Amino acid sequence: MTRLALLSPEKLNDAQRKIFDAITKGPRMKTTGATIGVKLDAPAGLPGPFNAWIYSPVIGNLAQELGAALRFSNSLPNNLLEIAVLMVGKHWSAQFEFWAHARLARQAGVCEAAIEAIRTGAEPQFDNPGEMQIYLFAREFIETKRISDETYAATRELVGEQGLVDLVTLMGYYTLVSMTLNCFQVPLPAGQNMPFAEPTPQ
Repeated sequence: MTRLALLSPEKLNDAQRKIFDAITKGPRMKTTGATIGVKLDAPAGLPGPFNAWIYSPVIGNLAQELGAALRFSNSLPNNLLEIAVLMVGKHWSAQFEFWAHARLARQAGVCEAAIEAIRTGAEPQFDNPGEMQIYLFAREFIETKRISDETYAATRELVGEQGLVDLVTLMGYYTLVSMTLNCFQVPLPAGQNMPFAEPTPQ
């Protein structure tokens, strides 16, 4: 059960409505929502991190604008982008994030076995060597909080310097998304199974 009540459209002030309209009338509606099977114009309120961000409309709007830019103006191909997102979602055990982006990764051509390996923490095998490089970059960054010269050079060779900036920014943004989802206990749509076991409260 989410810790923040869902804000339906009729309850929104002008600043909050700006976020709602940007999400429901923008490219997310035609792409992300359709792929993951979630109605982003749902009258009960917005799914994922968006409902939480509406509670803080100035910061929330900046966050959703960054997310839209990272999803729809990113220099990375979608298959590489989604692998990085899945790695962040796995690290944080962010249920909604991994659930949604597993679907987007499949649409982008990432093989099911690799998605499942990331979910379980096994070593994935990719058909595409570029996908393996992004996985290795993300894993190293998450595990060591640094990027070695070797990994940096190999990833730059793959995606270029703009791609590296886009990749790092993407991982940072989905860390924000994961923290938002986990803190406010954002649920999956009804009838969906959580990708990860929930940790036992201390």
